[in-house]
Amino acid sequence: MKPHVLIVGGGIAGPALAIFLNKAGIASTVFEAYPQVEDIGGGMQIAPNGMRVLQEIGVAEEVLEQGVESDEFSFENQQGKVLGRVPNGPASIYEIPAVLIARSVVHRALVREAERRGIPILYQKRLHDLKCNASVVVAEFDDGSAAEGTLLIGADGVHSRARELIFPEGPRPFYTGLFTVGGFASHPSLVPANRNELHRMHMVFGRESFFGYGRFNRQRPDTVIWWSHLSREQDPQKQEYRSWPTEALRRELLARHQGWQQPVATILESAPELLRGPVYDVPTLPAWSKDRVLLIGDAAHATSPHAGQGASLALEDAMALGKLLRSPAVHHEQVFADFMRDRRSRVERVIAEARRRGDGKRTLTPTAAWIRDRVISALARVLGARMNQWMYSYKIVWEG
Repeated sequence: MKPHVLIVGGGIAGPALAIFLNKAGIASTVFEAYPQVEDIGGGMQIAPNGMRVLQEIGVAEEVLEQGVESDEFSFENQQGKVLGRVPNGPASIYEIPAVLIARSVVHRALVREAERRGIPILYQKRLHDLKCNASVVVAEFDDGSAAEGTLLIGADGVHSRARELIFPEGPRPFYTGLFTVGGFASHPSLVPANRNELHRMHMVFGRESFFGYGRFNRQRPDTVIWWSHLSREQDPQKQEYRSWPTEALRRELLARHQGWQQPVATILESAPELLRGPVYDVPTLPAWSKDRVLLIGDAAHATSPHAGQGASLALEDAMALGKLLRSPAVHHEQVFADFMRDRRSRVERVIAEARRRGDGKRTLTPTAAWIRDRVISALARVLGARMNQWMYSYKIVWEG
């Protein structure tokens, strides 16, 4: 049977994998559970390791033109004291920079490139069930339709249906105790004072919450991406937190950040919409594949957002898997085993680092917050650019 790969999930990893398969001469179809929309989610960072993958795909220039290079992290406390500043992902160190950008821009760039290559992307195709035999896998969808392929790749995120189907007794996502609210905000006072400020990402640590913000659109320097992590013991259900009145949530955020340095209050008051959701993590899976089905991205190894690596790891997965599948002589079982062997130690190290960074964003006692601030200052002073170098320097070579 001529190879045809079914890709479940049309976010970042799915279209990226389809493009690499196309480069390798392998046909694929992408199935996305939700309707086609242009404006997806809030903002995110694509680190240099992820930007290298976008460069290989051919959309890095588009992302660079629409986003803002994130050259520096500024770690601060809620009173505005700078605890430390370190290089984030400047091109002077990594050749290609980290970029802060709206998620929708990256998604549109990948989808357009996939469509340009003639790769089908089908929407409102929510995976219902899977059936495998010795030569094919059949995906059945909630709308009653089905598709047959030689392999199926689950790129359907932290709440992966593909993962549930191949590992029905396996680990489930767990709530980390942090709830994120964020979005975009525009105000004349947010125009950066200088070039350094334009390319600086602010990470503000308080005793009861965390607040981050940075510029993401070079055409709109008065607009920022922002996010706040709040400690909440109970895991709110999707129907519950989506129904919270925006203004009530805004009042809670303003109360939590009362007395914090500006422009925190200005950002919260100016944000037209408050995106929100719990932060989930997934325990280590014993395996990432079964039969003719393989998981990639958050479906295989979800990472909390505190290291800014979720999208970049998903892009790495897509490129690494596409490269392994280029050889038609290698059986899929060997490809799946090699993929997990090559990727697991790296992603688990990133996941551990993200969890460590998330611990500093929880509600702390005054003494614990005092200690955290001094640890941040010491790490920034001692490590500097080396703080992220092991993550950002990673590179997959497509040719060879």
